[in-house]
Amino acid sequence: MKWLDKEEWEKSFELVPRVAVNLLPVCNKLLQKKRVLLTKRAKPPFVGSWHMAGSFVLKGEKLEKCAQRVAGEELGTKLVKIKLAGVFDNLTGDPRGQIVDIVYWCELKSEPTAIGDTAEVGWFSKLPEDVGFGQEETLEKLGWS
Repeated sequence: MKWLDKEEWEKSFELVPRVAVNLLPVCNKLLQKKRVLLTKRAKPPFVGSWHMAGSFVLKGEKLEKCAQRVAGEELGTKLVKIKLAGVFDNLTGDPRGQIVDIVYWCELKSEPTAIGDTAEVGWFSKLPEDVGFGQEETLEKLGWS
């Protein structure tokens, strides 16, 4: 398989929408409050903003395999349970181009840690102000505000 260099990869956004898998781990046990896990971005675009852990689907990669990869690469854990939360249009949330966001509710095997492109992880009962990639609209549709 040939990998695109950075310039070719960014140019591909002009040609077709990109498919991304995003994780939405939830916790109803901690402090008896409903909370959701978001990650703080460590690299552009949206350095320092909060968002769902996620990644673009690689050629030949199944969606659930991508979800497991995201859990390992961005949260340092594995997924125990996974359930489709929804598919969302994201026409303008990423400055590189149109994204089709596939979001999964999930349960983590262990407490997440910030690794890879993740600067920090945080559990939220209410969305933080600085949500990147236009994901505040998706999160609101899923019951978070």
